[in-house]
Amino acid sequence: MPVTSRYFIKTGLLFFILAMVLGVLSTLNPELSIKLRPFFWHSLMVGWITQIIIGVSLWMFPGRSRTEDYRSQFLSWLIYFSLNTGLLLRIIFEPFSNSPRLLVISALIVSAFLHIIASFSYFLEMWPRVVSKEKQLKNRRLKKGST
Repeated sequence: MPVTSRYFIKTGLLFFILAMVLGVLSTLNPELSIKLRPFFWHSLMVGWITQIIIGVSLWMFPGRSRTEDYRSQFLSWLIYFSLNTGLLLRIIFEPFSNSPRLLVISALIVSAFLHIIASFSYFLEMWPRVVSKEKQLKNRRLKKGST
């Protein structure tokens, strides 16, 4: 299992625990439920489910290179850091989203931008991995013929 997959899956599990704690707190205190709802859903959907899906897909679909050096996994690390930084910014600044302060608005815009970067990076990382067997065999034949 690639290192990046382990990071995605372990971080996803931490967000799962966080989401469950927030869910229990919301159930115990209905007044707190309205305030915790955005944290709960972001932790559950982006923090847990999205990271588990990304981690498992990076693991299950073979990569372009079997090495685990930084250069071959640059996009995976970019996905990891942009997704989690964006999520943490969202969790920190979401409660203040009604505030017209420039810092809050800027942080939420940066959060959204980081999630877009993570999405496009994931697309770029996964697209070459999802090719048909015929295309893989054709590419291998072309590589053997050129050497």
